[in-house]
Amino acid sequence: MKRAQKIEENILKVRNFFIEFTKKVISLNGVKLSYDLSLSKIKALSAFTEDRPFTMGELAKNAGVTLPSMTDAIDKLVQENLVERKRDENDRRIVLVKLTEKGKKMRKEFMMKRREELLNIFSRLSDEEMDELATSLDKVRTILEKLSI
Repeated sequence: MKRAQKIEENILKVRNFFIEFTKKVISLNGVKLSYDLSLSKIKALSAFTEDRPFTMGELAKNAGVTLPSMTDAIDKLVQENLVERKRDENDRRIVLVKLTEKGKKMRKEFMMKRREELLNIFSRLSDEEMDELATSLDKVRTILEKLSI
């Protein structure tokens, strides 16, 4: 029982750390962009993992947020002409969302700045520490996949 309790405590600690780490990276840790983006808009733009239209469900899943949260964020992005909604030609019940040219440009700038911020953060680690981190994260992922989580 103690082993399970220790694992649970460590999972909570790691989860809390990842939440804070992700917030800092997503918000670029104070790095200024040429436009103003809220955290919800950043998550929504980041959910476009390919250059194609997505359903709202796909976007919510990619961003790790609820469907209502994604809908709110997309509504705001539509108002700013960063994304557009359209009906699926094969099934009119399905609404697809795609980035506009303005949205693609904004997403590209954000992703580039985020990559720079990640490089900045990880530059504090030695090559050996980077390798150890990558290996450890891969091991954790493999173990969790075995548990079907």
